[in-house]
Amino acid sequence: MDSTTTTIEKAASLTKPTPTATELAFNYLMFGMSVAITSAFAYYLLSDPTRLADAWTWIRQLPLLVQLLAWLLFLPWMFALWVMVQPWALAVRLVLVIGTLLFTEYLLFPWKP
Repeated sequence: MDSTTTTIEKAASLTKPTPTATELAFNYLMFGMSVAITSAFAYYLLSDPTRLADAWTWIRQLPLLVQLLAWLLFLPWMFALWVMVQPWALAVRLVLVIGTLLFTEYLLFPWKP
């Protein structure tokens, strides 16, 4: 009888806690912002890739502290911008960019089991 109670208590302690309304709102907000930024990146990638290069040039002209802050806040998209301006084969760049951005969306997806 004692081992059954212990097993039930262990199983109960392994369940995920329910997120609060504030946590849910934050998760949905972050996911929405991520989808918006990724959609804009994809739009410019498909319509006019030179705009991405222009964005990279503009960011590189900012003061170093602002650049570091941009890299910290927008790491996946900054990495994708950096990859797009590299002289690598287009197929390699596209695989890296698409993989990075899809992985980012997966990580921020609020309905994960």
